[in-house]
Amino acid sequence: MATLKVNNHAAAALKAGRERDRIQATREYEAGMLARQANMMRLRALRLASDNVNAPATTVPRLAKKRMAIRSRGQLRKSS
Repeated sequence: MATLKVNNHAAAALKAGRERDRIQATREYEAGMLARQANMMRLRALRLASDNVNAPATTVPRLAKKRMAIRSRGQLRKSS
């Protein structure tokens, strides 16, 4: 009977240790995932800022220039 209590106590201690390890591993995994997401968001913001700086600001004038060229050839008709 005493041997069973010792074995049960040892088994409970092992189980508690495994539970602590599981909780710690989960915390480390989630912390790593949050760090990766934060880094990804930071890099995305830098990339978008860089794209905005390097983006050509001539989209509207090009369209106006194209329309003027089409009008000068008489191909653009106004809809009524």
